Amino acid sequence: MNIIVPAAGEGIRLRPHTHTQPKCLLYVAGKPILGHILDGFKGFKISRLVIVLGTKSDSIVKFCKKYSYNFKFVAQEKRLGLGHAIYTGAKGLQGPTMVLLGDTIIDCDFKDFTNRTTNMLAVKAVENPKRFGIVETKGVDVIGLEEKPLRPKSNLAILGLYYFQHIERVHKAVAYLMKRGIKTKGEYQLTDALKHLLETDNRFKIMKVNKWFDCGTADALIETNRHLLKKTHHFKKRKNTIILPPVYISNTARISNAIIGPNVSIGEGATIENALIRDSIINKEAYIQNTLLSESIIGEKACIKGQLKKLSVSDSSVIEFP
Repeated sequence: MNIIVPAAGEGIRLRPHTHTQPKCLLYVAGKPILGHILDGFKGFKISRLVIVLGTKSDSIVKFCKKYSYNFKFVAQEKRLGLGHAIYTGAKGLQGPTMVLLGDTIIDCDFKDFTNRTTNMLAVKAVENPKRFGIVETKGVDVIGLEEKPLRPKSNLAILGLYYFQHIERVHKAVAYLMKRGIKTKGEYQLTDALKHLLETDNRFKIMKVNKWFDCGTADALIETNRHLLKKTHHFKKRKNTIILPPVYISNTARISNAIIGPNVSIGEGATIENALIRDSIINKEAYIQNTLLSESIIGEKACIKGQLKKLSVSDSSVIEFP
């Protein structure tokens, strides 16, 4: 099986953090988003794992070298939509292929999802279907698809996890859209390509997923951190420090006179002194002193001194409260 991970998104809603880091490398529960995704593929027999790259691609390639998959890195020179990203990544591929978005963490059994004889879409009922690609179904069979509909016929949203029996057909379907200039919201959408396939006698079925985390905003990243820490919590006891699990604290973090947790991730080399931190992500080499933090994301090498605040601070920032 092939796997395609589109990771070319700029992460505009996660600025200022994505000024210096690609969105898929933002840390959550002790490792980058992409790390959680790649770890989920362990045990699979993967012919080719394609990463579709955008800006800041060098850091993504460097990170992927930690893994032994048969990677192929492809640049999406222009951001023309998810359909175009898959078109770029699928070039030259054939046969069964799973697609998982590089900013999406889905808690499901990938082996069960791909152990099928038809095309599969992961879906979940949502409160705001106008924001998503939506499927209409009859039982588990897909009978209609529409991208960001003004009048949704269903509340089942496509989550960003797909399994295709013949990825070359998806490639041709996107080419069909591009040749005719068929766009939604100014982009070539994968949902529109799948709609074209459905109309030309290709079958799709759905699998409903309960736990899905789109790490596209700071609030979503904090929520994802809460969920993943239940599985990945790790810490060693520190002197004069109270730790309230679940947390992930790097062994190289220096912590003294603090209360940490619950739901806190602390990266390598971070220093925390005289602080109370909960529901937050502290990236590597950050320095925090005399501070109370809640629902905050602190970037690499950022320096925070002061009092209780809710912050979203990018790498190398320096913040001091009187």
